Amino acid sequence: MMDATRPSIDVHVHLHPPRLADAISRHFAGIGWRPVHGWAPDAVASTLREHGVDRFCCFSYAHRPGIARAINAWMAKAGRTLPGAIPFGTVHTDDPDCAEVAREALHDLGLAGLKIHCSVQRIAPDDPRLVPVYEAVLGAGRVMMLHAGTLPYRDEHTGIERVRPVMARFPELPVCIAHLGAHEHRAFLELTDEYPNLYVDTTMALAGPAKEYVAAEPDAVSNDEIVRHQDRILFGSDFPLLPYPYEEERRWAVSRGLSEDVQRKIFYGNAVRFLRLAV
Repeated sequence: MMDATRPSIDVHVHLHPPRLADAISRHFAGIGWRPVHGWAPDAVASTLREHGVDRFCCFSYAHRPGIARAINAWMAKAGRTLPGAIPFGTVHTDDPDCAEVAREALHDLGLAGLKIHCSVQRIAPDDPRLVPVYEAVLGAGRVMMLHAGTLPYRDEHTGIERVRPVMARFPELPVCIAHLGAHEHRAFLELTDEYPNLYVDTTMALAGPAKEYVAAEPDAVSNDEIVRHQDRILFGSDFPLLPYPYEEERRWAVSRGLSEDVQRKIFYGNAVRFLRLAV
């Protein structure tokens, strides 16, 4: 088990307004996935702190048009009250003013970046309507969190080929690909060699129990790959959505025998650089 006294930064934590959180809980309960942690923001922050998490990125997503502004306002307010929180906003491309929603989130609300869940929102990362959104993020010096990999399943909105055009057009854009880009982890890791601000997070991609819930393939990711790309991998957990104890999302690092230096980068140092944090 990782030493809880060692600080870590979790770049993948979900917070949702109460009605949305309830709806998400019902959805996952219906497919046999019952989170063991509560959604209350104060409880989320407290539990993370107890596990040695120094800072955490928190986000929601607009699953339909017309709600991104309200979610962003709620996230900004919640983030101000939670120790260690780094709140993110979201947009929906079916909103005719999504670029203005992005600008408001980044400038007026001061959010740290934007999160797009490509499958849930049915938005491909290379959708032309996202171009002004990426421009806003780049111009504001913020970051993008994209669930654009094929875990837990592939659809028309996800995959390495939907991300390549984005990075080619915006090579300096800071982007984190959730879930290690699985099930195309190797292609996404190789893409980080081409773009200095492209990262992946470990969320539910390396934990053993995740196999049962999202068809993760942690054994497909070798230690050699992790070590080779140690500067571009960020720790993330999916907390509090996890249907198993939080520590399972970190146990893999110890069980794989990764060096202290590699662990420090993945669990802390890389996130400081990606998020441009003052330490």
